[in-house]
Amino acid sequence: MSAAVFSSRALVSVRALNPRAARARTGTNTAKRAAARRVVRASSEDAADDTLPDVFTASMLQNVRQKVSGFETTMAVSKLPTEETLADGRKPTAGDLASIVFSAQTEDGELLQAMDDMEEPITFEVGGAAAMGNPLFLAFDNAVQGMVVGDQALVNASGGEYDPALLFRVPMTHPEVLRLREELDVPGKGGLHPGATVGLSNGNAAVIREVNEEAAEPFVVIDANHPFAGSDLQFAVKLVGIEDKPEDEEA
Repeated sequence: MSAAVFSSRALVSVRALNPRAARARTGTNTAKRAAARRVVRASSEDAADDTLPDVFTASMLQNVRQKVSGFETTMAVSKLPTEETLADGRKPTAGDLASIVFSAQTEDGELLQAMDDMEEPITFEVGGAAAMGNPLFLAFDNAVQGMVVGDQALVNASGGEYDPALLFRVPMTHPEVLRLREELDVPGKGGLHPGATVGLSNGNAAVIREVNEEAAEPFVVIDANHPFAGSDLQFAVKLVGIEDKPEDEEA
């Protein structure tokens, strides 16, 4: 990503904030976390031996209303071998409703969610994930096709390397910040706040990391790195159900 939208005089590059530290862990059961971590790690070893990942790129966190093009994300899907006793089971086809549970962790092993943390499975129409505009669901859709109930797959979401030069401490009086404040200070957009994904005037997406209006010289910290940069997210996906899509009711 280019940082040319900012003047080098007006911006001070600051020490990289660790995006991993901002991600809250979910669930409280240590045993469940350990079990889910073992599933992901053991499955990763099996996948390396027996399958090759399907890889694609797609935009994440895009927002047409706010003119945010999103962050280009590389998704890799590795399907694990089906148990021999399950091999003849039903496989989902386009139009079926597939139900999944999944665990999520960072590449350094920090568990963000165990499968058992989910109150209920996620159900979606096979072959229809593209309409959701979310590369994670595109990967889940890719994963379940060809699986049987009980099968698992691995999904890796990567934002590339983290570049500290793309983290900026920007004065509140900077034209780019004034533009963003004006654009976001309308009903439904929530104003300029930490965590907001914004579109910079150079066409790149960025995330607001900090808004400090109490400092002697108020500033905003803008991060033009991908939210996953420097720490890929890894998902273990399990297919738990397949149903026929209900027929549309006649008018």
